[in-house]
Amino acid sequence: MWIEIIIAVIGISVAAKILPSFVLMSRFAYPNAKFSAISNAYIKEKEVARLLDSKNLEDLKNNVVSRDFVLEGNSAEEIQKSIDRAMVKIIRMAKDDSPPAVRDFYDAYLQRMDGENIKKAIREVMEGKEVGEYVMFSEEGNNLMEKIKRAEREELEEILRKEGFNISLDMSQESIEREIDRVMILRMAEAKMPKSCVKARDKFAGIMVDVINLKTLLRGKHYGKKEIEKNLIEGGWEISEWKMKELLKIDSVAEIISMLEGTSYMPYLRQAITDYEKKGVMALENALDKYMIKAAGEISNECPMGIGPGIRFMVEKEYEARNLKAIAKAIEADMREEAWDVVVVV
Repeated sequence: MWIEIIIAVIGISVAAKILPSFVLMSRFAYPNAKFSAISNAYIKEKEVARLLDSKNLEDLKNNVVSRDFVLEGNSAEEIQKSIDRAMVKIIRMAKDDSPPAVRDFYDAYLQRMDGENIKKAIREVMEGKEVGEYVMFSEEGNNLMEKIKRAEREELEEILRKEGFNISLDMSQESIEREIDRVMILRMAEAKMPKSCVKARDKFAGIMVDVINLKTLLRGKHYGKKEIEKNLIEGGWEISEWKMKELLKIDSVAEIISMLEGTSYMPYLRQAITDYEKKGVMALENALDKYMIKAAGEISNECPMGIGPGIRFMVEKEYEARNLKAIAKAIEADMREEAWDVVVVV
């Protein structure tokens, strides 16, 4: 009798620990299957080439056949804004379809996407210009943008500090932009997550830090900038603080890349060396963007029953949107060949 009671208690305890995990995984089943079924055509070289062959913007709009992206407008700027509006719907769809336990992460991702427009708005205020009209991805980003629009230059610093950005108007534009990146990534890294998803979240945020830091380092060395260290972000995934300090001592871009032997970034940067010699540092930044897409796919495979497929989906859609915006601009300016230096294809 006592033995049966003990076995029953043990069984209940085990079930209490295991059952929530099974319930959570079942809640990921539908959105993850949906993410896997949605095409990522506009990061494929063949599809990008087809779109760049469009005769004009109207032809481009007709050539983009997608449930996710519906291009609208008569100018590249209008089309780019329609692409941003589509991205808002895409990420919010992913968030709404996903379990409530990970929705904070999607909110933080939307805020990070607002970062680029926040940077532009700050630059405009500091230069005494009128702030443009931007499509914002999150409610928090929209509220901050409204404050920036109403702000005088001398009020900007206090507004940004209240929002959590350690920014002084005496800082360089690049330092301001890195601080915005740092805060936005930190919000993603600290977003509430089930334990089973924490590693995927941390790896994603850490790789994003590595990629931003490598771009900052390589661009800085290419242009001979000083005090690059001030514009680096802490918390990388593969590149430790001591490793970055060693890289900072080297002036040769090629030597820096060779020093990355053993990291996941090295093969992508090594393949881009020839293009770098012809086209400059943008070729290396493009290579790191390609790695970002690959890394998101790896995270998806490592966490297939959790947030992994959602991360992959958002990253691919973000680069699709970036490509479509670049293509629209290239067609309007009749600079199709130059667009290949900007688009990211896998």
